[in-house]
Amino acid sequence: MPSPIRFFFDFSSTFSYIATHKIDDLAARYGRTVEWSAVSLGHLFQAQGVTPPPMIPAKFNYLKIDFPRSCEFAGLPCQLPDPFPPDVKLARYAFWKLKARDEELSHAFARDIASAVFGRGQSVATAGDVAAACAGLLGVTPAEVEAAGNDMAAKRAVITAVEEAKAAGMNGAPYMLLDGEPFWGADRLDQLERRLAAKG
Repeated sequence: MPSPIRFFFDFSSTFSYIATHKIDDLAARYGRTVEWSAVSLGHLFQAQGVTPPPMIPAKFNYLKIDFPRSCEFAGLPCQLPDPFPPDVKLARYAFWKLKARDEELSHAFARDIASAVFGRGQSVATAGDVAAACAGLLGVTPAEVEAAGNDMAAKRAVITAVEEAKAAGMNGAPYMLLDGEPFWGADRLDQLERRLAAKG
């Protein structure tokens, strides 16, 4: 069976929002599964000595033009949250806690969180915010999200994901690996698909 596509993303990443809504369907068209990993871009950039793009005025000003345009092309709603970047720590821990229980549920959770943050501009800073963003998902209650924030396994999973991302050469999100070949950015999904098609 073909190996899964590795998919590193962060809930604070604008273009991860687009990729979360595309990657599973894209992979399925070619008989692949996707291994999702929620990382902390802040910690990744800190380890690499990189200034996050939103902290660079010229890049952030361009993002405010480019991101809505990219969402329009992807057929997705767009609303940048305020404050930006958003506080997504609890959502990240909740993702890993859910992933340990149900892989598909964790994907649905990630799509719901991404849509809340970048599709509607909503906060996911509190357990209530996270649960509200995922109101249709079984088991995503404020109490469950609060528990995820204190779950040592979830915290270790984030640390491990960041280390794996660094080892894989991740330099931004989303970051995909197809049989070891890296693709960075939602705008590389077309190239990823072309490579999948070539592999048959």
